[in-house]
Amino acid sequence: MISTPPIHDRSLTVLVIEDNRDLARLFCDLLEVMGCIAHVAWSAQAGLELALEKTPDLIFCDLGMPGDKDGFDVAAEVRGHQSLKDTWLIAVTGFSEAETHERARNAGFNRVFAKPVKFAQLQNVLNDFKIAHPL
Repeated sequence: MISTPPIHDRSLTVLVIEDNRDLARLFCDLLEVMGCIAHVAWSAQAGLELALEKTPDLIFCDLGMPGDKDGFDVAAEVRGHQSLKDTWLIAVTGFSEAETHERARNAGFNRVFAKPVKFAQLQNVLNDFKIAHPL
């Protein structure tokens, strides 16, 4: 198991919205090893409800989820809530098309990561968040 000290003086609160339960748990476990407080939701609607409850620093959200809402809907609703205005949104997607990545950025995602997300990508986004939001 990789042991990385927390990169922030306080633990970042992170929400993972992913319909693949195994992948979501693995993602959360990795974030916790990196010093974050991680929460998981397995649908867009559950993720939106949890985001309003927990007010996370970052949200990692799958773009393609089954059901009435997808990751683009999550972005639109998160960006519409004053309490979540400073939350960073990171799209996680199996779609590699440039159009999908551009659409995600236009929807309000700060970053777009292709699956599988690499440890270094997670570390970079957490470090960048720390720089942008110093204590």
